[in-house]
Amino acid sequence: MALNYKTPSEIASQYLTYLKGLKPEVNIKQKDSDWWVRGQVIGGVLAGIYADQQKIADDIFPQSARREAIEKHLNLYFNEGFKAATQSEGYLLVTGATGSIVPAGTQFEYTENGNLYTADDEVDLGAATTGLVAVTSVISGQDQNLLEGAELTVQSPPAGIDSTATVYDGDLSGGRNEESNTEAVTRILTQIRTPLAGGKTADYQQFALDADSSVVSASIIRYPFGFGTVGIVITAGTNDIDTALDAGDPIVLIPSDELIATVQDYIETQCPVTDCPTVMAPASAGIDVTVKVRFSSGDKDTILSGQTLTQGELVEREIKRAIYKLPAGGRVFGASGYVVASEIEEMIDYNLSASPIAIGEKLEIVVDRQVEDLSASGANRGILPTEIALPGTITIEEF
Repeated sequence: MALNYKTPSEIASQYLTYLKGLKPEVNIKQKDSDWWVRGQVIGGVLAGIYADQQKIADDIFPQSARREAIEKHLNLYFNEGFKAATQSEGYLLVTGATGSIVPAGTQFEYTENGNLYTADDEVDLGAATTGLVAVTSVISGQDQNLLEGAELTVQSPPAGIDSTATVYDGDLSGGRNEESNTEAVTRILTQIRTPLAGGKTADYQQFALDADSSVVSASIIRYPFGFGTVGIVITAGTNDIDTALDAGDPIVLIPSDELIATVQDYIETQCPVTDCPTVMAPASAGIDVTVKVRFSSGDKDTILSGQTLTQGELVEREIKRAIYKLPAGGRVFGASGYVVASEIEEMIDYNLSASPIAIGEKLEIVVDRQVEDLSASGANRGILPTEIALPGTITIEEF
């Protein structure tokens, strides 16, 4: 039998109804009477007790539990709490006079948002005029990731060192936000529903996630290099695509070589001795998208009140959201993976639709949309299991 958690007003009404049966002479509608006031107080107290009971009942199940209770579930199944936010790491290319030195601890600033990064070790340019400096972000979080080519300012440049440095040899990557409730619940339910069982797909995914907090996802490939081999394609860094896109932060998903080595070493201690695992970064597959849109008012260059992006840019953002949220290898149908045109359309509908059938969660500006074929062979674009879809050229046309 379902528990009936009554509201304060329901309890007060029930109390006054019982009271009327016991004392017919009492006017239960007189709001300045002691009886009426007493009914409201009793209703509030008992409703609070009911609410506590409901919270306790909800906490039993991860999907309805409060954050504090989710952490207890995590400790039960994984002997750890929420995955902590991690710092971003990578390399900067510095230039300067020969013989110049970049001391360990030198700070670099990305002036567009004030991010600070610190040199891990001393770097001596020697006879060269350039050098690679390994850096780590001062604080943690996915907004510390930067794309290759981003320029930073050297704070208090050492003698002979130029005042600018560039992200080089890959992105500054690995920074992620603290694990969200949704991510944690998904991890718990996966463990409950598909517990470790000696080397199945879910096991390898769990191995990869356990290896390092920076790992966000893992896609598993069977026999990539012949019988007995297992491919583990990992992504790392940005774990909250929605927040990053809405804030305009760079989205970094490609793991560093160092992280790949860390995950490789860990999985080799966990996997069956008969398996030969290979951890790898996904190759980037740029997805060009052309979408025709009809707006409820204005055109693609219109900027709505309270917005900083044009309507066309808002649609472009939803296209990127759909692409970034695809796992490595795309959406798998049968033996192949795809970037699916209808998923892009559904993402536009979900957040921007002005149709009576589907009302947008963020804005209501798109009356109709049609994604053109993503490949020469049809609506969907096939990608390899080792590839990850990233936004390419996005074209917005109007009906």
